[in-house]
Amino acid sequence: MIQNDYEIESIPESAWQVSRRSFIKRLAGGIAAGGALVYGTSASASPKIDAPQDLETAVSDTDPGDERYWHAVRSQFLLRDNLALMNAANLCPSPYPVMESVFKYTRDLDYDASFHNRTKYRQIREDTREKMARLLGAHPDEIALVRNTSEANNAISTGFHLGADDEVLLSDLNHPSNRHAWEVKARRYGFKINYVTVPVIPGSEQEIIDAFDRAYTPATKVMSFTHVSNTTGLTMPAKALCAAARSRGVFSLVDGAQSFGALEIDLADMGCDAYSGSAHKWFMGPKEVGVLYVRKDSQDAVWPAIVSAGWRDEVEGSARKYEVLGQRDDAALTATGRGVEFHEKIGPARVEARMRQVATAIKEGLSGLPGIELRTSMDPVLSAGVVIFKPGELDPRKVFDKLYTTYHIAGAGMGPNVRLSPHIYNTLDEADRAVTAVAEMLRDGV
Repeated sequence: MIQNDYEIESIPESAWQVSRRSFIKRLAGGIAAGGALVYGTSASASPKIDAPQDLETAVSDTDPGDERYWHAVRSQFLLRDNLALMNAANLCPSPYPVMESVFKYTRDLDYDASFHNRTKYRQIREDTREKMARLLGAHPDEIALVRNTSEANNAISTGFHLGADDEVLLSDLNHPSNRHAWEVKARRYGFKINYVTVPVIPGSEQEIIDAFDRAYTPATKVMSFTHVSNTTGLTMPAKALCAAARSRGVFSLVDGAQSFGALEIDLADMGCDAYSGSAHKWFMGPKEVGVLYVRKDSQDAVWPAIVSAGWRDEVEGSARKYEVLGQRDDAALTATGRGVEFHEKIGPARVEARMRQVATAIKEGLSGLPGIELRTSMDPVLSAGVVIFKPGELDPRKVFDKLYTTYHIAGAGMGPNVRLSPHIYNTLDEADRAVTAVAEMLRDGV
């Protein structure tokens, strides 16, 4: 019987547990032999060794409205003490429960890679699927556990049959995996792509909806957009856009790379035919795990892009047919279930509210600086956790670099812009630090 905590009985503790003293001794020896451990370009330090209290204990008797609650949440991450990591749009750290789950089950697999030992992972994967479906407001048969958003998006663009007389409707803000992938296939199969031009900062959701409505033709078979743009921070009116597609009999794909794990998602309510996401971004999960949702009554329209060992007739009747990808990292898939549990302990609505609180503090602070051009809407309906700004006349690459090397704030350079994407492990003090850093660079000319 598989327990919820997936206890591993095949490995004696002594086979994998390293004592703190032994670990420190070996770590010190490695430093002496090879020099200090360097993190980035601005600091060197030994990583934390001991895991913190469990989340429930850490936040007990602390109100989420109290900043101490979020400092306790931050303590669940292996983050350098002075680092303000604001790059959730690209890569998030995993909390200790997820990280330790990856380590624990990797040890299990390496200790005994027999078929007998690995049998338990079939049920664990199904447990993970059920948890993910619960988190996203879907049925387990509608959830495929793939490797990332790009693979999920390509499963749709490859698996949906389109001919020379068909058209695909895309937003011009789409991520390359949801834009270039369609373009490559259009060259191969001859279908046409129409692009909807979306303003960087629209005046309203209706402006976006109207732009899509005008772009439909009788030949449109698929409509796809990126839920939250990684280049402008714009949040699209997903429910309205999917409803408009459904009313026309058009298949809808929502790229959720920047909303999965950041926004409270109910896919049944959203009404899309497909949704994609990566665990390594806002979900704060293990690397190389992703999710692909395909609505039950839409699955016949999408063929599997990859068929490998493990294909069974029964998978054809569910989204499982999109995850027959060969050997998988069972430890990472198991840790994905831990990631769902971590989100649920805080609460998806609370995760979203906190993410928005910190992002809003940054936007409000930046908007008051002379010369700064916000490229992300201040309207919470049209934005989420991605904050894009043009740093006046300053070189954005130099701003991006100095934020990290001098101020220990990790963001991203986005062409002429800089991106900060904070999450629940960031504090309001760090939001103030980011604004102060930009103000000082404006004053000093970088």
